[in-house]
Amino acid sequence: MSTQKRKTRSDKFPLTRHPTGQYCKKIRGKMYYFGANKKEALESYLSQAAYLHGSNNSQKTVNDSMTLKQLCDIFLKYQFSKVKANAITAQHYNDQVSSLNMLMGFLGQSSRIKDVSTLDLQNYKQKLKKQYNRSGHRLNLHISNLKTLFHWGKKNDILQRIPNIDAISRSKIINKQRIVFTHDQISKLLAVADIQMKAMIWLGLNCGFGCTDCSELQWKNLDLVNGRVIFPRGKTGVPRDLPLWPETILAITKVPRKGKLVFYTAKGNPFVRNVLKADANGKEGYCPVNTISTKFSRMIKKADMDVPKGTGFYTLRRTAATMAARPGDPFAVQRLLGHANFLMATRYVQDVSKQTDEAVENSRRYLV
Repeated sequence: MSTQKRKTRSDKFPLTRHPTGQYCKKIRGKMYYFGANKKEALESYLSQAAYLHGSNNSQKTVNDSMTLKQLCDIFLKYQFSKVKANAITAQHYNDQVSSLNMLMGFLGQSSRIKDVSTLDLQNYKQKLKKQYNRSGHRLNLHISNLKTLFHWGKKNDILQRIPNIDAISRSKIINKQRIVFTHDQISKLLAVADIQMKAMIWLGLNCGFGCTDCSELQWKNLDLVNGRVIFPRGKTGVPRDLPLWPETILAITKVPRKGKLVFYTAKGNPFVRNVLKADANGKEGYCPVNTISTKFSRMIKKADMDVPKGTGFYTLRRTAATMAARPGDPFAVQRLLGHANFLMATRYVQDVSKQTDEAVENSRRYLV
């Protein structure tokens, strides 16, 4: 008879592997992600388990004693653990730090949550509007981070009550027409691109891939024989099963295989990654590194292209969305870009005036 101890339920691995490749767990009705590395995901989960399951009562408080700084510190500590688990980007975390520092600077670090009034929030929004009068997206980012802070505090039982955050709504933004690459511009870029960047350009145009998509793409995601790429979008988990153009396949086949990823930097690192660094005071933080964006900016200069400021690799994704919209199937754009909703996909589509004209003419046929 075997003397090996039978595994109990508590001995089993506590996380589930999500279709996106990340390990996750549903806790109190909400899904939490801990990264794609099994060992690191487990460590990240265990370090947060008591808190996430709500059994660490020492972190619970009531509005009478909670200060704004205490809430921000708890929230950012949790968000930092998500960066370590690759659940959010370092850039997103850094934006949150910047936003909450601005909020504390306006309201005061020692302000008690119970004392934050609707007027305080409205005055804070007015300050943001003055500071970001030409950047509605940046203004809305700060407002979103503020709302996320308080919603998170209430949802995780850190706060019993939260301020009236509905009093500050996001500003409406009229999306401006942005550049999409022309045939000649794409030819110039391909002419100065190295083997890896050439393959990334084709993936950007063919599949609407962004920098992170290219960086995380693995050989197992590619079926070059049948000309397909099966690669869920990491940000949304939306599945993508897309055909590959012959030009894309040819470019990819020229990329040397050096590991499970398709693309590596000269030093053997992923092109997009988070680097842990310490500041002058020894406090650690993650710094986002995007080698694709850096190389692409240099290519634009090398190709002597006259393009607006801010034109980068993501313009390929916008170009792909605009081309995909021209046959008149807007839902194809959503599937191509891997967006969770249709509205987000429409922001990438630029000049589709020809389709608009055709739609107007089609409507007229019902009347005359």
